[in-house]
Amino acid sequence: MIILNDHELEALLAEDVPYGDLTTASLGITDQRARITFATRERPLVVSCTEEAVRLCGLYGLEIDGFVKSGTLVPPKSVFLEARGEAGHIHRIWKSVQNLLDYAGGISTYTREAVLLARSINPDIVVATTRKTTPFTKKIAIKAVEAGGGVAHRLGLSESILIFDYHRVFFPSEEAFAEALNKTRKANPEKKIVMEAGDIAEALKFARLGIDILQLEKFPLTKLSDAVQILRADYPHITLIATGGISTKNIAEYASTGVDMIVTSSPYNAQSADIKVRIEPL
Repeated sequence: MIILNDHELEALLAEDVPYGDLTTASLGITDQRARITFATRERPLVVSCTEEAVRLCGLYGLEIDGFVKSGTLVPPKSVFLEARGEAGHIHRIWKSVQNLLDYAGGISTYTREAVLLARSINPDIVVATTRKTTPFTKKIAIKAVEAGGGVAHRLGLSESILIFDYHRVFFPSEEAFAEALNKTRKANPEKKIVMEAGDIAEALKFARLGIDILQLEKFPLTKLSDAVQILRADYPHITLIATGGISTKNIAEYASTGVDMIVTSSPYNAQSADIKVRIEPL
């Protein structure tokens, strides 16, 4: 599981509270004892980053009375995190924690819906997300995707080999590319080679090169179904991925084509959760 470190959590807080809480200090209530609770509203929520929320509370001396782990589906109108301590500290962490839980919870809940829709058609299919995260939110977003039952397609350029047309254009001939591909395979014997194809002709050409995984980009549904049948017949060992324009609105249709994995960016654009916060004196 992805974990945000204390430096990253402090950075979240510094955006909201760069020089202290002027309101709470001016009112003279900083030292009063208080309780803060976070709860769902009318809809269920797959919570995410509650561990980070707990640690943010702990950085400011709050005591945790209970919390629900990331990946848990919480029913409507249910408290899933409760802490107590000085009112000054509670007001300091309040909005940073809420923003974190809202953002992550929206992604994790959407991802769970996408996974359930896809697996209602194909129980073994994998739903993954792309590298197209909002800048500076990647660890939060990926943790939320995992909490919802999805996986990261690529955590970054350093750990996987995915060849695009933008790589192949640097080779003067198909033979030159094939030679480079062979060298790549020998240099990385523990890695699987992925190639993106824009149509069935490209997919078959890459399959003949011995590719391990084919990423079928923006295939219309009917053509995707045909491509899967053709590739399964002659290259059953190749893993097939569908990507491009897939969301909860059409993910079940894409799952019905028989691909092994669906890759999408749509969870990153999910509406944030609407979490209810309550602060009261003790």
